[in-house]
Amino acid sequence: MRRSHSCCAAGGSNTSTRAPARGSVAAISPGLPHWCWTCCADPFPNSEVPKGYDSLRRRNCQPVMRSADVVVIGAGIIGCSAAYFLAADGHRVVIADRGEVASGTAAASGGWIIIHDKETPAGVALALESRRLYERMAADAGVAVHSYGGLILAATSAELDRLRHQVGIATAGGARVELLDGPALVDLEPGVARDLAGATYCPDEATADAPQVCQAIIAAIRARGVEVLTGSPVTAIGVEGGRVTHVVTATGRISTRTVVCACGVWSPAVGRLAGVEIPVIPRRGHLLTMTASPVRRPLLEAGYLDVSGTAQPDPQGLRTIVQPRGDGTCLVGSSREFKGEDRTVDADLAERMKQRAATFVPALRTMRPTRVTVGLRPYTSLGRPIIGWAGPDGFLVATGHEGQGITLAPVTGKLVSDLVAGRAQRTGFELSP
Repeated sequence: MRRSHSCCAAGGSNTSTRAPARGSVAAISPGLPHWCWTCCADPFPNSEVPKGYDSLRRRNCQPVMRSADVVVIGAGIIGCSAAYFLAADGHRVVIADRGEVASGTAAASGGWIIIHDKETPAGVALALESRRLYERMAADAGVAVHSYGGLILAATSAELDRLRHQVGIATAGGARVELLDGPALVDLEPGVARDLAGATYCPDEATADAPQVCQAIIAAIRARGVEVLTGSPVTAIGVEGGRVTHVVTATGRISTRTVVCACGVWSPAVGRLAGVEIPVIPRRGHLLTMTASPVRRPLLEAGYLDVSGTAQPDPQGLRTIVQPRGDGTCLVGSSREFKGEDRTVDADLAERMKQRAATFVPALRTMRPTRVTVGLRPYTSLGRPIIGWAGPDGFLVATGHEGQGITLAPVTGKLVSDLVAGRAQRTGFELSP
């Protein structure tokens, strides 16, 4: 008799206290023991089958068995990008997600591929490489990239001095950046306030819509044989002899020697299945959607640099970012709060966000948002993403991008594929450097 797995009840018992999935045996026949038909033997091989099990046994008598070179857990922008580059290398890939494609953080994110806000030249160079990879994905997979350039605004002379230092960092990393005074800023972007001290402008920057990026990638990699399992949470990761051997999902067992954990704020739960503690917590943020955009390119205030990493100078991290979208609307943000997985809209906070943004873009003062979205960023106190091998052989982590997921997704996917192919041994972003 095959042994039961952790998708069955704990300890090998054939009973379960978990809420039954819709259409499962337990849902059809409450009170009957739950049995995982995909990885366990028939619990009634020579006895009378209780009512409710017979039809399920006939329907599920052939276990769903799959194999893959790599299983990517998470179908957000990081997981999709990883699968894209893995498939390009010729690996047999399966993506599994508990929800739908781009239904987590990607569904409530901005889309600015921002380069010149990074703290170090190396960070700028990494973002610039990711921007170049977007062009490859645009040509190959139909990812829509809008090349607007981007602005960081200075309200005071002190902030302009700070941005002058930022220009040095960005140019050292290879980005093209200009320092603009107030009049030059207004000439470039007439929708901004006339009393601003100046800005930096980076023509290398662009925007993209995270759900569109994900859907375009999924369409492209499905054509290359990648299997996408949505509504299919991973319930177990098999490890034998210190190496990953398989994963178990709601639709069956998948034999594999490599698992990529790209689950964003849900990465800690998946990591624990492999015995790995991943230090990621949710960092909540609000975004307002406006029916029209009073500016032509994305912009943020210089004070945003204070909250984009690990710093939290005030409880709500309220700073202005305004981002036009390809459909003519714009996004206004944003906030940063530690409130667990609470996605309740704070109407007062949303109004204060709009009014703060109006000090930089006056036309926003009389506009009303058509939608307020609350999303969860995968935050880590490390102040950087986690990309690299961890725990048992074959377990790879790609998470913790906080607000940089849209920017760094392609280069993260490329780093993952380099690790799996053996072209690289380390990334410098490991859980334990």
